[in-house]
Amino acid sequence: MPLQTTQAYVLRTYTLAEADKICVFLTRDCGKVRGVAHGARKMKSRFGSALEPLTEVALTYFFKEGRELVSVSTCDITRSSFYIASRSYETASALAYMAELLSEFLPDNEPNERLYRLVMAALAAIEATPEADKLWQLLRYFETWLLRLTGYFPDLAQCAACQTGIEKNVSAFLTVEGSPRCLHCSSGRGAVVDTEMRHVISEIFRAHPHEFATQLIPAKRLQQIGEMNYQIIRHALERDLRSRALLKQLALGQL
Repeated sequence: MPLQTTQAYVLRTYTLAEADKICVFLTRDCGKVRGVAHGARKMKSRFGSALEPLTEVALTYFFKEGRELVSVSTCDITRSSFYIASRSYETASALAYMAELLSEFLPDNEPNERLYRLVMAALAAIEATPEADKLWQLLRYFETWLLRLTGYFPDLAQCAACQTGIEKNVSAFLTVEGSPRCLHCSSGRGAVVDTEMRHVISEIFRAHPHEFATQLIPAKRLQQIGEMNYQIIRHALERDLRSRALLKQLALGQL
């Protein structure tokens, strides 16, 4: 029964029996891991507030061959998300949305150091940027990078049908599946990704989230990118995310 120790972010928890919880973690060394925290639902649980979504923890767990769930031994807070989440209801809902995205998109037990660093950088940028409108800007940043790192974001520089390049100064068109097309292959049909949107997306892939948060991006462009991202998300998952509906109401047109 090997003992594993790693840094991790808590993604979500489920009730198990009377006193336990099933926990989903994004670990730095092993990717997404599911485990049982025995006694986590007790009044005087040794886990305390360490199992709140997107709390970074020092995680120790036991892995036994043939079992899907690991057994959580210790889970000590490294960096709490409470301060960020308590800033506003919108911020708390955004963090829940980020955690659900990670939980749904990541395969089990596949390490992804770049994705772990994305979460770390995005949360630090959200914490350092209290302006409400910047929250949605950073959420678009996080979505776009998550889709890219998991292989779902389209290559807008090339038509998937004819394999020819799509110049930066022309629009690309996305099919319902999120596949990019040039003007000729799309006949002008599909979701339009115009040159301004493509510029914002290139800035997302170029800039650190702190830097991106300082840029003045028109709300209309952020909304369009959010709609495009969610079309890709919904098609990939074949359903809606639970956290999406509330977040959309709170965003007042930003999603």
